[in-house]
Amino acid sequence: MKLNVPIHITIAFILTTIVTLLLFKTVLDNSKSEQTKNQSWIIISCLIAWLALQMGLSINDVYSSDLRSFPPKLIRYGVLPVILVFIVLFVTRRGKKFIDHLPLLNITYLNIVRIPVEIILLWLFINKTIPEIMTFEGRNFDILAGI
Repeated sequence: MKLNVPIHITIAFILTTIVTLLLFKTVLDNSKSEQTKNQSWIIISCLIAWLALQMGLSINDVYSSDLRSFPPKLIRYGVLPVILVFIVLFVTRRGKKFIDHLPLLNITYLNIVRIPVEIILLWLFINKTIPEIMTFEGRNFDILAGI
């Protein structure tokens, strides 16, 4: 399903994604662990591959086709793998070590990307592609964490 949204929304989304990856690369480069610093491009490459996979699934209408499947394809292909990565990070010794070596201040600054994301969500609502409840006008106050 092709959405007809103004080009500035697409450009803003792409730029926000790139800035987020660059900010996360900075977080990794400022890690207390030399191993994390040395592997930062590998981690960023994995994130880019994940984003490309999600883009491919979206472009091919995998998420919008067969909405009656259980669990929904969005959960199966989008949410569940991320949850599994987080479980591995918080349960394994190497995952805990990785998280512990990330600089808290830089991770906090990374939340600034919530501001452009919320603006993009508002633009999508104005263009009738998402419901109002997904915006800060509809009680989604994620923007406050960015501010």
